Amino acid sequence: MHALIIANGILPQPDYVRGLVKFAKLIICADGGANHAQMLGIKPHVIIGDFDSILPSTKNFFHDVIQIEDDDPNSTDLEKAIVYCLEQKATSVDIMGALGSRTDHSMGSLGCFKKFGTRIHIRMLDTEGEITLIQKNINLNTREGEKLSLIPVDRCTGVTTKNLKYPLNNGVLELGMQEGISNEATSVQVSIYVESGTLLLYRFHGSAWQFSH
Repeated sequence: MHALIIANGILPQPDYVRGLVKFAKLIICADGGANHAQMLGIKPHVIIGDFDSILPSTKNFFHDVIQIEDDDPNSTDLEKAIVYCLEQKATSVDIMGALGSRTDHSMGSLGCFKKFGTRIHIRMLDTEGEITLIQKNINLNTREGEKLSLIPVDRCTGVTTKNLKYPLNNGVLELGMQEGISNEATSVQVSIYVESGTLLLYRFHGSAWQFSH
């Protein structure tokens, strides 16, 4: 089952958000993400979080939607939403609004790939592109000259790439030491392999975004 989470950060273009709704069997709003949903005319199946961001008017508007108030301080609203997806046996999830103006929230959101990325396929989308987890290896169909970034959440070793402008051969990527920001495809196919660590792939889409998952 494929799910969609709308969080309280910055969303992609409204038409893109609405386009992804049709692929989701389960739509969850993480707290203030319900405010976005109301404005976009999207009705979620569940609203979950500590409810410090949802507007009273939004909460009342969605009075017939399941609302789970969970004030556990040891997990973020997004984490609670992902856990709910797992409980409902979802196998993949698109997440919008996980990244935004607050760096602390954005860093916490990226940490979800380490916490949950091997249990459910996560794709986070922002205004410029999408982030996914590289599980050991990935082969990509690309455009020559397409930019992409490799983002290490922790220490990533044995990183090997093929057909990137700045190649790695059994290299190490680690935040604050060496990152893989703004690399470039030199062919229509790119491969990336990582031996260990939580390595994220960020792909820039621009006007070429597709309604797919």
